[in-house]
Amino acid sequence: MSSAPSAPSDPSRHDRPPPRATAPAVAAVVASLLVLASALVVFLLRDTLTTRSVEGRPYAVASGAAGIATAGSGTTPSRGPIAGTDPVAALTRQAAQDRSRVETFVGQWIPQISAKAPGLVVDGRTFDDAAVLADVIASRDRFPQALLLRSDDYTSFRRGGFWVTVVGTSFPTPQAANAWCDQQGLAPDDCFAKRLSHTEGPQGNTVPR
Repeated sequence: MSSAPSAPSDPSRHDRPPPRATAPAVAAVVASLLVLASALVVFLLRDTLTTRSVEGRPYAVASGAAGIATAGSGTTPSRGPIAGTDPVAALTRQAAQDRSRVETFVGQWIPQISAKAPGLVVDGRTFDDAAVLADVIASRDRFPQALLLRSDDYTSFRRGGFWVTVVGTSFPTPQAANAWCDQQGLAPDDCFAKRLSHTEGPQGNTVPR
């Protein structure tokens, strides 16, 4: 039985140009290039952000009322939620964190924006430890440069036992500090010029509005 003759080869097929890529193949190549380009951009941005130094004043960024700032110098502090549920512990910890920063303002005029103690009655409201803490948080939320201190630590306060919030910005005169209070729209009893001291008494270191 003889085999069937093979079909003659078509010599012209070797001279034809290669078939064009189909549309799906082109789209796949383009998508791959876009993914590679995006990855390169992300890598470069990450490298820039991790090596860039942060410049600006301390307490430059405010946060929600659920957080309280930590003291710092030259960098923006983090404002995370207050750890624990004990208001006294939270206040004590915050005052300790702010202490070194507060000390830089001793002998200078700064605005005092709050002074609260458990048992204090203001407009019919009696403050307890939790209310004092809430007042401190509200003040720092509005004024990110605010600092917390204990009146016991400075001789320029008439009474001890108060948690005092001051603004970490000094002024050349008490009048200038009080002008800042005016600009903020704060009541005279809520904001006035104060000068911290470890040796001098209250007289001459408090200028009401």
